[in-house]
Amino acid sequence: MTEQDATAELESSLLVEPPTGRDDQTSKQYLRLRSDILAGKFPRGAALHETQLSETYGASRTPIREALNWLAHDGLLERASRGFRVRSGTPEDVIEIYAARVALESEAAGAAAIRHTDLDMARLERLHDSCCSATDDAAVRVGNFRFHEALWQAAHNATITALLVRLTTQLRIYDSGPPSNYGEPDLLNREHAQILDALRARNETAAREHMRAHLERSREQRIRLFARG
Repeated sequence: MTEQDATAELESSLLVEPPTGRDDQTSKQYLRLRSDILAGKFPRGAALHETQLSETYGASRTPIREALNWLAHDGLLERASRGFRVRSGTPEDVIEIYAARVALESEAAGAAAIRHTDLDMARLERLHDSCCSATDDAAVRVGNFRFHEALWQAAHNATITALLVRLTTQLRIYDSGPPSNYGEPDLLNREHAQILDALRARNETAAREHMRAHLERSREQRIRLFARG
């Protein structure tokens, strides 16, 4: 799987819907801009002006303006003196996002242990098998995200899922385009297997603990990458 294919797969897997209560053009431009930002077509800190984007996308300024406002609400953009710019932060920002993600996703894992259906488990088992058979970094990356996404769904808590989508999408910004190498796929798969064992046993405490350890290792990996960079 190529990096371009991986990016497209991640875009299709993200649980994203256009802003509610908006017309079709606003929704279209929102999704298009969001995809381009996450694909790294606009680097961190890049200025985004509605006039220029209107020309680039062949759209009127009103839906572009509304889409930019919604993307700022999502945390992908930040307001600048003349419009918006792609969010650019510090390693500390990433650590803060991870702290929230660890708390929410460990709670999701505990809820999934109690609330999962047979269909949820079948989906998670299939995705885990796919991760284990992946042969390149891009496929591992996609499989890892899809596994986590399925676990959020298995928790059957729409509020937690929406917050986790927002947090993991913000983390994509710091990867400057296609997500970075996850590394150690065998360890990643063993950690997923431990989470699955806890879900099968409907062990809420173990599911929480294994998810927390899994995400804390991921956070430490990012910290090491920041230290080297």
